[in-house]
Amino acid sequence: MKKTTLVFRSLAVIIFIAGIAHLTSFASQKDDLNYSYEDSIDLNQKQNLYQDENPKKITKSNPETDYIVGKWKVSYNSDNFKGAVVYSIKKEGKVFNAYTHQYQDEKGNQKKAEGAKTLIIKSFDGYKGKGRYTVEYEDQQYQVNCQIDMVDENTFKLSYDHYGYGDVETWKRQ
Repeated sequence: MKKTTLVFRSLAVIIFIAGIAHLTSFASQKDDLNYSYEDSIDLNQKQNLYQDENPKKITKSNPETDYIVGKWKVSYNSDNFKGAVVYSIKKEGKVFNAYTHQYQDEKGNQKKAEGAKTLIIKSFDGYKGKGRYTVEYEDQQYQVNCQIDMVDENTFKLSYDHYGYGDVETWKRQ
């Protein structure tokens, strides 16, 4: 047999085998990967609604991440508010939610807060996390994406950036 014939037959066999492998993997893909962009947005919104409706699911505790549960204090020094806010972080299902617990002014006077949900930590591995943070600006509330970076077990930094307005807050365990 000629060398060129052998090369072309070998190449044809390799292409045939590779084609069958690609065809098999394409045919075995799940149908749920064929959603349009709008369908995936609708599905995510439905999942978020479902998570918000049943936040008190019983889950196993995880000591690597659950140490974030508790009361945390954030000091503010802006024109609108000088003082501190104490937040209460609770684990609800697979997410951590922070609620306002107490306001403290610069003189040390304290006032109990209404318990509004301010922070939703959607993912947290014990060191870093991501979530949604409620920011108030000019009497408007905005839900912004945020990042959490643990400094140590008693301190973490929450950072966000929303259309050029960003900040880094230091949360300290109470």
